[in-house]
Amino acid sequence: MSRLESMGGLIAEALQNLGIKRLDVMLKLVDEWETLAPEPWCSHSSPLLLKGGELLVEARSPEAVRLLRYAVGDLIRALDGQFGEGAVATVRVQAPPPVR
Repeated sequence: MSRLESMGGLIAEALQNLGIKRLDVMLKLVDEWETLAPEPWCSHSSPLLLKGGELLVEARSPEAVRLLRYAVGDLIRALDGQFGEGAVATVRVQAPPPVR
């Protein structure tokens, strides 16, 4: 086993210990959000973290938070089609940080 393979195993184990079991799904969500997520998700939010089946998403504006919370079911159904049922079980939407 190479040092790189060993490091990869350690990183994967550390992420699992933090509750991040589907790193493959998280990376694909980040890389392909605009094509994976339906409207209004793809244009009004960004995925932040997938942990224990809960996807944390940041809205791009405070006004978008309510719109996105209303459409959670649409996002979960779209992601079930991409990753299988339950890969993303719940979605939590947070407002963007305040502008200073």
